[in-house]
Amino acid sequence: MSLTLTLRKPPPARVLAAPLDPDGLRGLDAGAVGALELRCGGEAVPVGDLFEVSGSAAEDGTLVLIGDLRRFDGVGAGMASGTLVVHGNVGSWAGAEMSGGVLQIFGDAGARLGAAYPGARAGMTGGEIVVSGDAGEEAGAGMRRGLVALGGRAGAGAGLRILAGTVIALGGIGEEAGLGNKRGSLVSGRPVEPLPAYAFAARLQPPALRMQLLRLRALGLTVDERFLRGVWARWSGDRTELTRGELLLFDGENGSR
Repeated sequence: MSLTLTLRKPPPARVLAAPLDPDGLRGLDAGAVGALELRCGGEAVPVGDLFEVSGSAAEDGTLVLIGDLRRFDGVGAGMASGTLVVHGNVGSWAGAEMSGGVLQIFGDAGARLGAAYPGARAGMTGGEIVVSGDAGEEAGAGMRRGLVALGGRAGAGAGLRILAGTVIALGGIGEEAGLGNKRGSLVSGRPVEPLPAYAFAARLQPPALRMQLLRLRALGLTVDERFLRGVWARWSGDRTELTRGELLLFDGENGSR
């Protein structure tokens, strides 16, 4: 049985949730996990005061969080391995600076999903983040590797200064997407006006994107069949950088526009 933390009630202040790391909790029983402390506002609060803890950390490194965690920041931040499954919304900085593992969020995410912390040069360097709903601004900012995928919409500034990696938003991507993009890929399932630093390149059916979308299906994301068989418009940029990044915009099924 996987280790499961079920929220008792909304906390009185914002909580720094990064210590809830599936790899870091590996081998701990419910009592040991409940005794760990999280920063809640200006206080240290035992996990057991915030969550009902059941099960024990599985050998495969799976941790399940249940409840509305919008006041919990940094869920899955710094993950290097294992699987963290969240049934509910999460706050800002979810998956920030991940280097490996899988973070599955069945809900919405706040700002800076999978991004770099202030003053840091790099955000995600590996791993996969899958969100069934929407995310706030600057999802995937500073990414070097990895995958951030949304079933819903990404806020403004997705892929800000992305070096490499992929940000997919099937519900559409916000304004100023891919500003400062060096070699990253941004994918929007809805039309968007590219930044002036991007130039139209081609219309195509990218095999690599199809493989990524099938992988997202396997991770529980709803992917409409039209995205798998449709045509995408490729824009290259940012021309103020290396012009080796890309923005892929869904352009219709079977070549229709």
